[in-house]
Amino acid sequence: MTRRKVVNMNEKISQIIHLAIKDVWLNDLKNDYTNHFLLKEDSLKNAFYFHLRTRLGEAFLNENHLRIFTEYYVEGERIDLVVVEIDPVRAEGNYLGDVVKRVLAVVEMKYKGCFVSDTVFYKDIEKVMSFINSWGSNTSHYIAFLQEKYFKREEVVNWLSDEQAVTASGKLTELYAYWDEDSDEAVWRVVEY
Repeated sequence: MTRRKVVNMNEKISQIIHLAIKDVWLNDLKNDYTNHFLLKEDSLKNAFYFHLRTRLGEAFLNENHLRIFTEYYVEGERIDLVVVEIDPVRAEGNYLGDVVKRVLAVVEMKYKGCFVSDTVFYKDIEKVMSFINSWGSNTSHYIAFLQEKYFKREEVVNWLSDEQAVTASGKLTELYAYWDEDSDEAVWRVVEY
């Protein structure tokens, strides 16, 4: 296979993963939240894993040597969820963490109540921004923030600063949810930088 075909195939795989992640956020997790299946961050993480694996399907994951891991450690940091490509030959006799060829997607999640300081969200943003600076555009990055706090729709701002948005352009997608003060409903959004 030529290098160009490999690059196009990698882009296609990344696009499929990206669309699945957005669908998981806007549809599956929104429905789980509405139907009271999510309690705190660990259930959000578990549901994200389940729905992403279901949406991508076993055949797609196996054909492309992809795996989804939670609590993945890299560069001294723990990442909530990653989609990675593994070396299937080396996976036969080695620890899975040692056979990862590349990280295709990183999802850092927060699910917090209204009384929790925004500092915890900003710490995750800094962590993801450091990954963007280290890994560049070969990895898609996501911040998935569910904040059980009421906001007026016109007062909602994105989590990234203008400077961070420039750095993250083409490399990060913000997934966020909050409670709308006027409608008394949860609002689920996606912002692609």
